[in-house]
Amino acid sequence: MGNHHRGRTETPASAQWRFHERHFSAARLGTYVSVCAGDRDAAAELYRWNGELSGELWIGIGHLEVALRNALDRQLTQRNTDLGGQRHWIYDERGELGRRQDRHSRPYVDVAMAMSRVRKNRKTVEPNQVISEIPFGFWHQLVSKRQMFLWPDLAGAFPHMPGRRQDVIAERIGRLRMLRNRIGHHHRIWALDIAGLHTDMLDLAHFIDPELGDWIRSTTAVAVLLDNRPGPAAAGDYAGRPDSV
Repeated sequence: MGNHHRGRTETPASAQWRFHERHFSAARLGTYVSVCAGDRDAAAELYRWNGELSGELWIGIGHLEVALRNALDRQLTQRNTDLGGQRHWIYDERGELGRRQDRHSRPYVDVAMAMSRVRKNRKTVEPNQVISEIPFGFWHQLVSKRQMFLWPDLAGAFPHMPGRRQDVIAERIGRLRMLRNRIGHHHRIWALDIAGLHTDMLDLAHFIDPELGDWIRSTTAVAVLLDNRPGPAAAGDYAGRPDSV
């Protein structure tokens, strides 16, 4: 009998949409369809664009995260040396970094977990390996209000920042941490203020080193994608709604 359906013949566009729903789910795509006023072609293009934009932002955030942790590591290393530390700062000999796995354990829990991952990967537990496994949230905490006593030393990681305000750094890192988490969980980002978040990324990079900011800008296509945004997707009505699987 062949593969013909009774009634209307399925169009290439409807077949393509069935492909999207089968692999990405109707629930997940529903918001895209709604914001595109029911235009499935526009919704599919917006979905593709969201993924491409996420990828380019992920690259930029990755470069920034590595540069940020290296800059903060240099400052923490110098501070530890100045205070007479006998071991690398990751061992937290003075118990300054915050919560621990228990009241007797050392070091700070995020560092301890990083050390565990290094051991699991059968690598030597040494500072460079451990630092590469420490999560982004740790670096955010270091520049938060809870750790203000560290800021006079950590401010030196951002020599090109106008002034020395801790909140200028903490707020930008916090917003990028949110964006990083959304991308990491494959959520939509088109309803966010991506231009503003891109500026946050470049600002932080410039505060560390203007050449770094220029390099991240030139090696990612975020600006080009923002200039070629498809569909009527505007931030606002959908910005706060949760994503579906």
